[in-house]
Amino acid sequence: MNLAGRIKSAEEKYRQILEEFFLKKWGDTQLFSHDIEHHRRVWHYAKELLIETGRNNKIRITFTPDKLLIACYLHDLGMIIDNGDRHGIHSSELCREFVYENGLSESEFSSVLTAIKDHDRKESISSDDYPDLVSYLTIADDLDAYGYIGISRYLEIYLKRGILPEVVGYKIRTNALRRFDNFKSIFGHSIALLEKHAGRFKILDDFFNDYNQQIEARGFDNNNLSGYACVVEMVSEMIKEQVTSINALILSKRFSDDPLVKKFKAQLNSELSSVYKI
Repeated sequence: MNLAGRIKSAEEKYRQILEEFFLKKWGDTQLFSHDIEHHRRVWHYAKELLIETGRNNKIRITFTPDKLLIACYLHDLGMIIDNGDRHGIHSSELCREFVYENGLSESEFSSVLTAIKDHDRKESISSDDYPDLVSYLTIADDLDAYGYIGISRYLEIYLKRGILPEVVGYKIRTNALRRFDNFKSIFGHSIALLEKHAGRFKILDDFFNDYNQQIEARGFDNNNLSGYACVVEMVSEMIKEQVTSINALILSKRFSDDPLVKKFKAQLNSELSSVYKI
């Protein structure tokens, strides 16, 4: 069976039960940045990477698509327990529960458990070796951190972790650049793929560069916000109101007239509706 056939077979066998398991465990957790849509998008990007790998004889896939599919769908499920550094460990344990619940062999899927546990370690990925399962999972996960979706996701999780608005832009830029360098180390040879995701990375990096300049010039005053700071406060308000999706956020009057907020919302909604189109 060719690669496309193996991907389709994996989806037919596991995708529905993965989504059902995820949604059952996720329940009413309030964390739009890591909800089921994030996991669907990560699988979308993982398929994109697999397809690109299939076109390139220099890279060999060392795992079956079903293992990557399961890892993509369960890698952040542990956020229901801990949205910090230990969420990978909790996600791996929940994946083990999925394996048992569906009569699968833990030894056969041990690499999936390890990949999920280690996926959030953003050390450099070596381009000298064939990328393993955790490399593909990590890179696919990282690709969902760019663009307007990435801006929203980064802001929610970083603000939830208590990072202050005055420094959040610097921390995001540093983290996102490390993620993008990892992507380039493996897939930099693919001009079309590199250009596509470099453009998405630039949207995020430019946003937070401009945000940092605004904060340096004016500070962050909750009572007198505009532009980039207004977007950051909008996400902060979304967190306080426990909104499960950025689409559901009804902007208060102090946000509704800001031109940059209007642009941000329009671009974000556009991305959310078109992201699954390769």
